[in-house]
Parts: sequence; C-alpha cells; structure tokens
Amino acid sequence: MAAGFATMTEEEGISVTSAEVNGFTLSELRFPQSYVQPPFEPELPYLAVVLEGALVKSFPRRAVELDRACGIAMPAGATHGARFGSDGARILIVRPRATSEPVAACFDRLVELRGRELTWLAWRLAGELRASDAAAPLAAEGFALELLAATTREARAERTPGRPPAWLREAEELLRARLADRIGLGELAETVGVHPAYLARTFRAHYGLSVGEYGRRLRLAWAAAELARGEMPLAEIAASAGFADQSHFTRVFKRHVGTTPARYRERAFQDR
Repeated sequence: MAAGFATMTEEEGISVTSAEVNGFTLSELRFPQSYVQPPFEPELPYLAVVLEGALVKSFPRRAVELDRACGIAMPAGATHGARFGSDGARILIVRPRATSEPVAACFDRLVELRGRELTWLAWRLAGELRASDAAAPLAAEGFALELLAATTREARAERTPGRPPAWLREAEELLRARLADRIGLGELAETVGVHPAYLARTFRAHYGLSVGEYGRRLRLAWAAAELARGEMPLAEIAASAGFADQSHFTRVFKRHVGTTPARYRERAFQDR
C-alpha cells in the first residue's frame, strides 16, 4: 500500500511506512500497546526519534527509557530488546542503507538524545513520507540529513566541556514548559539570571538557533504531534501552542511545514 512516495506494510501488528532515498532508509513505525520486542542485534546503525508513546530499550548492562521528544543513536551490533508502553509508540527511523555509507560514521556509539531540534525535524520528515508531490523525496532526504547533523552535534557536545551551562538548560526547559505563553527574551533572561544579550548569544552558540526561532519550532513540533493524534480541534491546538488564533496558526504552519494543519492531519490518518 502506498502512502505518498513511501510504502506501507504491516507485520506482527507493527505498521511500517518506509521509503528509500539517496543512501537512506526512512521509516515511521507504529508499535501496538505493550508490545515486547525480543533482543536482537541490528546489522546497520540507525537514529530513532519517538514521536508519540514511550518505550524502554534494554541492553546487557543498562536500560534506556525513551518517551515523546526523545531519541537514540544506535550503533550496529548493539544487542538490545524493547518493551513498549500502554499506548504503544510511534517512532521515526533514519538508517543508512549500508555500513559503507559516509553517514554511518554518525553512529559510532550509543547516544541518548533529548529534544532540541530533533523533534521538529522528525515530525517534518514523517510528514514528507505521506506527501504525494514530486518534491517529497528530496525534502525527506534533506530533513534526514538535518537530523543526522543535529545528532552529530549533540553527540559531540556530550564529549566536550562546552556543554550548555545549567542556566541555559533551565532556559531551554522553560521554553518547552511554557509553549502557550511565548515567553520573551527579557523575561527568560531575568528568570535565569543573565543579561538578555548574553542569553541570546550563548543560546545561539549552543543550539544553533535564536531563542525566538527555537521557541517557534517547539510550538510547531508540539502542534504537529497533536494534529497527528487527531483528538484536539484545530482552534484549541492553535491556542495551546501560543498562536493568536487559528488563522495565524494556519499561516505559520503552512509557511514552515509546506501544508495546512488540516492537510497535515489528513495525511497522518491516511494509513490508519
């Protein structure tokens, strides 16, 4: 069954929407409630970002809990199993088609990924897997490369002493917690106890985006997730994400995602 330029299959209750682009296999997997995945050894490395739901990946010496807006970079040969939560999970996977592909070097070790721009990019990529226009494969490849670049930066940040200071992490968490408030730079700086100019400069240096653009991506990623869930009216999503009204939400969403919220929701339900 086709879903945009991708193909949909189902096996053992797992729905898989996947496509091949230049050097990658891109997949969105939907796991059923309380699904248990037996231990296996992946032949190829991959990046997984949780769009919805939760799971625990179990390795010989550790367990990694992942929920919405979390991800993991998995090296080849890392034996593990997984147990999914009571609501199942929806996961976006980016996998090189061979270990010889240059991008395989992005997965030299196991790395837990928490938020940042990964969620936004993963939702954009999931949307392109359902797009039917000729530009979808190129757009999907572009988002996959952006995801891998973000993964590489985060993995490098864990290895270096230049990790975000505590006050900057607090600022980022505050942006996430107050999506609807659209907290301004001045208020954010005052809350974490630094000068606004210093906050702006340091935030961009660590996260690669301005505070405003980062906040916009957080709001749009949250909105995309709610659109895919299909439970909340568009006007309520717009208000909860901090947009002035539904028309404002529609304009911003279309400008950044390339389609309207209604059409995005329609695509998300095409394969359900």
